[in-house]
Amino acid sequence: MSERYRYQLIAALLDKYERSSYFSERKQPSRRIMLNLYDSGQTDFPQYDIEQFEKRTMINNAVLSLNEEQLVSYQWMRGEEHHIIAKVWLNIENISSAYALICRKPKGDEIDDVCLELLAAMEIVQSDWAKQFLADAYEAISSRRSIGKRLPADKKERTDLIHAICFVEQLGTVEILERVFSIQCFGDSKRFEKTVKTRLLGILSKYLDSVDESEDGLLRQVGISKYPEQMEFCGHVKIIFDNESVDFSPLTFGGTVSITDFQRGHLNVSPEIKSVISIENRANYIDYIYKQKSDHELVVFHGGHFSPAKRKFLQSIANNIPNTCTWYHWSDIDYGGFSMLARLRREIKNNVISYRMNKSELIKYSSLTASVTPKYLEKLGTLRLREELDDCQSCIDYMIEKRIKLEQEAMLTDQSS
Repeated sequence: MSERYRYQLIAALLDKYERSSYFSERKQPSRRIMLNLYDSGQTDFPQYDIEQFEKRTMINNAVLSLNEEQLVSYQWMRGEEHHIIAKVWLNIENISSAYALICRKPKGDEIDDVCLELLAAMEIVQSDWAKQFLADAYEAISSRRSIGKRLPADKKERTDLIHAICFVEQLGTVEILERVFSIQCFGDSKRFEKTVKTRLLGILSKYLDSVDESEDGLLRQVGISKYPEQMEFCGHVKIIFDNESVDFSPLTFGGTVSITDFQRGHLNVSPEIKSVISIENRANYIDYIYKQKSDHELVVFHGGHFSPAKRKFLQSIANNIPNTCTWYHWSDIDYGGFSMLARLRREIKNNVISYRMNKSELIKYSSLTASVTPKYLEKLGTLRLREELDDCQSCIDYMIEKRIKLEQEAMLTDQSS
């Protein structure tokens, strides 16, 4: 029985050591790493009950045996020598033996292993979100000498998360279903959902350039989806396959193609197309086609932040439209809408023009704007730093000044638009 108490005492002392500044700052302790076994009725080790003779004796014997092995030192309670132990402390010079006694890996070694794992992953990833998360995790863990909340405490879950992040990077422009991703990444169709998905979503919501994206939208941005993604558009476009082609021009109100089919073929945009407009919201996309689309226009449903697969689709459009063609983008007048515009300009076509995303629209639909939180205002403030949005500063400043945003569906109330 005393063997169990030996382990519990060492474990409690090591826990206290690993929580101390001596461990996190990697300096020699100037004070003892100590447990009060009995101090005026108080104890740091609840198992030590001085009223229970048998238990107290076993714990005393455990302390004495650990002292003989030079793992701990102790002090009897004054006046109760050889009966009640007041304090027990760790002999730091023999701490490696203490870890060995309870078959516990030193936390410092564990932290070093985690840091090496993060560094190895940083060599693999290319995406900004993944690089930034891994860099932040490495900085926090290496400097504080604690895993904290950056990564799972459980080693297996931690390795699974880092492996999933690296695996996502290998997808490129390929879209993969969630269950298939889980099988290919872990050899288990449900492991991603059970042990990784929630934490990965937390990382994506913080490090991807989005605010109000759904869980499905966040995962789709990195190429993981529940169902195959559909590309929606309306205009004079063909998709040419090896021996045949599909002409979408006769579809007055637009067509849809699975990303899987799109990637099998080649997009051909008619030279008659004079302009392209990508629209974030589906209701506005449909309304625009019904009421405003011209014969020489290609209208594309943008949706939320585009996935790697949709990026390829948008890049294909940009590569196939005439040089004289103008590209417009229409989104909500909010953080998400402007970050989508910035991303289009950064990754697809640098001269995309904003459509109805200006101060005058905010004024026109002032009764339909929504107020924003102080935290949201901070996000809006970061838009001022983006060179891609230099021409949008007056609108962004007005949003911040009035503390408002506007969803583009509000503009559907204006039947004359």
